[in-house]
Amino acid sequence: MLLTLFGSDPWINLKDYTPFVLITFGIGCLLWAVVYIIVIRDIIKTKKIDIPNAAICCNFAWEIYWGLFYHTNMGRLFEWAYFIWFFLDMFIVYSMFKYGASQAITPGTKKLHVPAMAIILTMWLVIFYFEIPQYDDPVGALSGWIVNVYMSVLFCYLKIRTPEFGLNRWVAVGKFLGTGFCTSVVFVNLYANKTLVALCFIFAAFDLIYIYLVFTGPKASDVHASN
Repeated sequence: MLLTLFGSDPWINLKDYTPFVLITFGIGCLLWAVVYIIVIRDIIKTKKIDIPNAAICCNFAWEIYWGLFYHTNMGRLFEWAYFIWFFLDMFIVYSMFKYGASQAITPGTKKLHVPAMAIILTMWLVIFYFEIPQYDDPVGALSGWIVNVYMSVLFCYLKIRTPEFGLNRWVAVGKFLGTGFCTSVVFVNLYANKTLVALCFIFAAFDLIYIYLVFTGPKASDVHASN
């Protein structure tokens, strides 16, 4: 993968993808990078993580494969985008192991936080090890939207269970728009995969629910004042 980042492949693939798809997908990639930066900034400030622990594990497993070992055929620009996601997410994963026990329900589960997250991360690495070469597409979309649906459900669950979680509205909106812009490649190039299309609608539904929960839930200023 690292060789392709500095190789002679074209920066964008205009043979298989339209400018509309490349631009919108690129905007989605950029928005997700911004979300990561916002999450990292909040971690540094509050020592809390605005992403569910299990979602971080699943997402990082995907980024290990698509950021390091596989490469999208959309062009080197998007290979770099995947790698940047992986690079930014390393800090989030480190912080998850360090601070993520705060998301646990009981003191007992807090003690098991590190081994539990290691097991979940390993589980997804094994799943994607077999799924990606057999079922995935040249963009990593099928595995990517499996990750997104899993993440979106966990965001909603954790927000309902713990209203003080997920206080940053920019994260809620940014993750929805980031993945939303990326769906252009699904509806233009990969529409024949109806499972993938269904996953896009499911992710959108849960992300809109999460946005509603964040905007109608406690404000960050109120939570910080009570603490």
